[in-house]
Amino acid sequence: MRQPVLKPFNDARSLGVILNLCNFNCPDTVAFLDQEAARHGIEIHYLLVNLNRHSIPQWCLDSRMTVINYRHDFTHLGRLKSTVADPFINTEFDFLFAVSNNFHPVVKRIAMLSKAGFKVGKYFSRDNPYDLTYRPSFSERDLELSKEYVANIHLITLSQT
Repeated sequence: MRQPVLKPFNDARSLGVILNLCNFNCPDTVAFLDQEAARHGIEIHYLLVNLNRHSIPQWCLDSRMTVINYRHDFTHLGRLKSTVADPFINTEFDFLFAVSNNFHPVVKRIAMLSKAGFKVGKYFSRDNPYDLTYRPSFSERDLELSKEYVANIHLITLSQT
């Protein structure tokens, strides 16, 4: 059975982030997380989930970003049918942030399969793959979720530093 490993955010060396490309403020979320990662010397990698058949925005063409297409890389039941997400899933990130204000089985599945030490995500049901969940209002955007995740990790690990 998997044992979560929680460490202070300042001590983390790697962060994996799952983002839903349908969310309109993805670039702002990425900018904030990039800034936090740089400030703490954390290597960051993004898995961007394209749930539609929209073209990939220019800002996604970065070596730290892997884009998966829901219709191409997953079955209709949310099971993987390509290996595009495998390197992300198999990386033992110190933290995994699933940053999405909307539930989608693909995000849940990737988070469940992830080898990350500590997983943070939004609470949608009791059956979730996260070690720490957050219940924001439905009007809260992904950028605010990201800020809450970082702030909460800092708060709950204060006694460890």
